[in-house]
Amino acid sequence: MMSKTNNRYDHIQSFEDFENEKMKLYFQVKYSEKKLQLKYLELSMMLSPAKLVPILVSEWLNPVMSFIKSFIGQFFHRKKTSEKEEKAE
Repeated sequence: MMSKTNNRYDHIQSFEDFENEKMKLYFQVKYSEKKLQLKYLELSMMLSPAKLVPILVSEWLNPVMSFIKSFIGQFFHRKKTSEKEEKAE
């Protein structure tokens, strides 16, 4: 007695069906290869030194720039409040 197996190719009844399945699998492989190549290109672009250095520098400079911006904002805010207090006196 033969055991029942899951055969994905039960639908193949002729050489034409076989050729169609072969082409379908060929295109699936080519599609997978192209997706893999695209992912590789994306990764190599992200890790390239030309792009990696500016990203790291911008990440490091964000806190410094926000500190400078808040310092300048507080300086001018303090100056305006002191001018208002002088006018009030």
